[in-house]
Amino acid sequence: MKKVLIVPGNTFVSRNYFSSPMIENLKRISIKDNIKIIVAEIESNSVPSETFDKLKGIFEDDYNIQFVKLIKNPESPTEKLIWYLKNSFLHKALTYRFNEINNFITQKRFRDITKTQIKKDDKKYLWKSDIWPKYFGFPFPKSKIIFKILYYIFSSILFSNNKIIDENLKNLKPDLVILGDIQSPVSFSYFKLCKKYKIKICGNVRTWDHLTKNGPVVNGLDEYWVWNPIMKEELIKFHKINVDRIYEVGSPQFDYYLNNKEANKNLMEYFNVKNPENEFSLNNDSSILFFATNRPHRGIGEESIIHHICENIALGAYPDKDITIILRSHPYDNTFEKRFEEFKKYPFVRLFNSPRLTEFIPSEFREDMIKVNLLLERAKLVLCGQSTFAIDSACTDTPIINISFEGDIKVNEKLSVKNRYNVDHYQKLLSFEGTKIADNFESLDEKIIEYLIDPTINKQGRNLISKNFAGFSEKPSSERISERILLNLNGGNGRI
Repeated sequence: MKKVLIVPGNTFVSRNYFSSPMIENLKRISIKDNIKIIVAEIESNSVPSETFDKLKGIFEDDYNIQFVKLIKNPESPTEKLIWYLKNSFLHKALTYRFNEINNFITQKRFRDITKTQIKKDDKKYLWKSDIWPKYFGFPFPKSKIIFKILYYIFSSILFSNNKIIDENLKNLKPDLVILGDIQSPVSFSYFKLCKKYKIKICGNVRTWDHLTKNGPVVNGLDEYWVWNPIMKEELIKFHKINVDRIYEVGSPQFDYYLNNKEANKNLMEYFNVKNPENEFSLNNDSSILFFATNRPHRGIGEESIIHHICENIALGAYPDKDITIILRSHPYDNTFEKRFEEFKKYPFVRLFNSPRLTEFIPSEFREDMIKVNLLLERAKLVLCGQSTFAIDSACTDTPIINISFEGDIKVNEKLSVKNRYNVDHYQKLLSFEGTKIADNFESLDEKIIEYLIDPTINKQGRNLISKNFAGFSEKPSSERISERILLNLNGGNGRI
């Protein structure tokens, strides 16, 4: 029996793999092709024992997938020192230098924020990962020679050796390892040890902004899996990966958008998903505005923006008179209920809580994905900040308004919502002209009215976004990834 070890590396990757049709595909090939599927936890840090035990039951009882411990936290003083040097200095220094060498727009934004004096009142809007001290690039931040030396040290056996991973690989004896994140420090350890034991290793680029932000990828993988042609181009241009090793496989999180109405109906019945039209008491004739909120430090001023929209709906200021606005929470936002409780006073407002990623349960996120799909298909337009929801909306051809201001909040320009668009991946998305940007209350109202009157505006741009970012093709992403797995195992049981 051949074995596949999947290392998600992050709860977002776990959600995309195990709350999408991908998990059924994994179960199917484990049975039809007699392949043992093993999943190493759900993120790069060891999860609490209670969470691990709960997920182990779900994976092993429901999906025929073995669930194993990934790694332990460092214990000895030597292990802690090596861990600190690798994660807190070497990896950050490599990332800083890689971004400098390639002159990424995102890196310029990081530099600007880092050197800006932030007032005490604005510090609540400061995102820690936006701070990149100059010492990470000292000396000569654009020196390719220094970068190569640091990369060699970082990926050496001294920093890549890991007893727990080594033991896992020796005991499990996988024929193929799949990395969910090919830029995280732990992925370099998996690569080094897979080469030691002559195990095939493939890697999935975690998400669409990482290749121009998160530093170098692991070099030398057997295959690199990307969502779309843009990411493929970035791997070749910036990371110098051979084109023959890169495969466009899409992302399973977008697979539900390929369904027709009959397939969606069958999904709701099979997984016992409550129809969101009934759950949120939506009238058949009501125009739906879907507002994808963000965490407080990213969705600055969303409360005042939503209040403005609600007052206009109440006053009949928009052409559609029967409007329902759905406020959707970010899966990492634990302030959602408190921040938006006040809007329950409006009879046309619905609060849509997404499951919490910190309490990852695959079935809950599957239900959430299906509901989002159905609501976006029904929605007249989507409002969001700098968010992946622009891609989701393009997949259902739903008009998109990107919020690019902070409502009635005054904040340092470097921390502003507008400045968050100064990143490589989103600049590329905006270049396809599939969304409209609202940078004040007046332009917000103008764009809402334009889309409500004519939802076909920017239709061509939305089509380009779905093709170039979601990576849509004739086959769902789950099927394409399953095919890559079987092909790397020489056909598994002979079907490919």
